[in-house]
This record gives sequence, structure tokens and C-alpha cells, in this order.
Amino acid sequence: MQAKRGRVRVSVDIPVTITTVLDSQDATVTNLSESGAQVRGSTLPKGTDFQLDCEGHTTFAKVMWISEGDCMGVRFPFDLQSGPLYQALEYAQSNRRHRRGMPPASLSESVPVYAGFGRRR
Repeated sequence: MQAKRGRVRVSVDIPVTITTVLDSQDATVTNLSESGAQVRGSTLPKGTDFQLDCEGHTTFAKVMWISEGDCMGVRFPFDLQSGPLYQALEYAQSNRRHRRGMPPASLSESVPVYAGFGRRR
């Protein structure tokens, strides 16, 4: 029996770098919520704390489960509230309401990037 999640995850396709004390590896976030994500392309032992780097922004995470392949589920100690992962999540959630059955959102899909003080890059 699988535990029910408190938050809905949305499909995304976001390249990230996973950094531990000893190593860095490229991976992809394949689904995302404010409190966690599924990551493919890299696995770490269950319980490992690491940082997930995306476009110069760091999000801390902990491995909650791993699969036999190259997939793991991670939890964020603090809900996403800013940064490129949060922007991609907001974008994917808004598109999810309008585009059922479309491919996953990615950072390359016109997610506005703000240079600060309301200016766009």
C-alpha cells in the first residue's frame, strides 16, 4: 500500500546537477511539487542529504526512496518558494490546467527569468 501524497506533482523535464560532499552528477527532475521531486539519471543511498543545483540556484534535498534503475524520490526540507525550480513548477501547474495530455514542461519553454526589480532578461 502506497502512502498518499499531500501535494500533487507535475511532470517536468529540468536538467540539474546533484552535489554531495564527494561528487557531482548530472541528472533530470522529471516531476516536481513544492515539497519534493523525482530525479532520474542519478541515484544516491536512501537518507543522503545533497544539494540540487539548477541555473545557479541551490535547493537542499534528502533521498527518500530509490528504484532499481536510475531514479530516486527526494524531499526538500523547505517548500520551494523561489528560484528556477519554483518558476518551472508554477509554469507547469498553470499549463497543466490548460493543456491536459501535453508533454512535460521544461525550463526552455519561455519561463520568464527575472533579473531583479521586475526586469526580465
